[in-house]
Amino acid sequence: MQQSLTQYKTFYEVAKSENVSKASRILLISQPAVSKSIKKLEDSLGVKLFDRTTVGLNLTSEGKLLYEHLTTAFNHINDAELKLKTFSNINFGHLRIAASQSLVKHLLMSYINIYAREYPNIRLSVTTMHTNKCYEKLTEKKIDIAFLHKGDNNYKEVEYVPLSDIHYCFVASKDYISYFSKVFPNDQDYFANGNILLLDKKNTTRDIIDKIFENNKIIPRQIMEVNNTESMVDFAKNGVGIACVIEEFVQDELDSKQLVRIPIKFKIPKHSVGYAFNKTNMSKELSDFLAVINGENVFKDKKNN
Repeated sequence: MQQSLTQYKTFYEVAKSENVSKASRILLISQPAVSKSIKKLEDSLGVKLFDRTTVGLNLTSEGKLLYEHLTTAFNHINDAELKLKTFSNINFGHLRIAASQSLVKHLLMSYINIYAREYPNIRLSVTTMHTNKCYEKLTEKKIDIAFLHKGDNNYKEVEYVPLSDIHYCFVASKDYISYFSKVFPNDQDYFANGNILLLDKKNTTRDIIDKIFENNKIIPRQIMEVNNTESMVDFAKNGVGIACVIEEFVQDELDSKQLVRIPIKFKIPKHSVGYAFNKTNMSKELSDFLAVINGENVFKDKKNN
């Protein structure tokens, strides 16, 4: 572009108003400066842009052509400025969340539902992983927040916030209990003779149950390992064995009698589930998500319903 944008803007306003005096008021420059700018543009382009008459200015054919193109150009500039202003008022960002598969369904989903409606322009990434892996990723700042079981968290920069106590129990289907009674009529020791469904050894829940077995000198005859709670619950409902589950997460199955509790002679202490985040990795997106969590107690709401 050989001519300056200022000269084109001056020409555009004069052509639009057909009056140098009016254009000077719009541009906030003197009338002589407007006339000088137009003359300089005509000289640079080598064409006459206005016919000067006693009543005002009329565009020449060359002037009309330039005015049409400048009108399109300045409209595009105005549109671009409007879009940029719109973008600046929208919260674009990214929030990275991790959780165990069972907590995605029973805990995280409710918070995401609220957050996604309130902040529709924030990109969300949800990854399922074990509790120990969640803590590791938080320290590496590869995720922003994790929903997990309370573990042995020795990371000073990671803060764990409990949301609710949970209770482990052992459950099975009526069909499996009936089958067990027929096969072992004289020995109702479910752990010595039954098929015990447990999560794999990468899971925090498995660590908890293994310690309980060890403290109570319980040695299951047969253990079937499953890598996620949902599959374990399905196996139990289909009569495969006795599953160790979180009572709060299978309440519907217990209420509908799809599963029944297995009586045990030892105590299982209550545990905690909640969320954790890296205090040195705060962002606006994370702060807004924490505000959603603090405003909505999912477990409390479920108990009240």
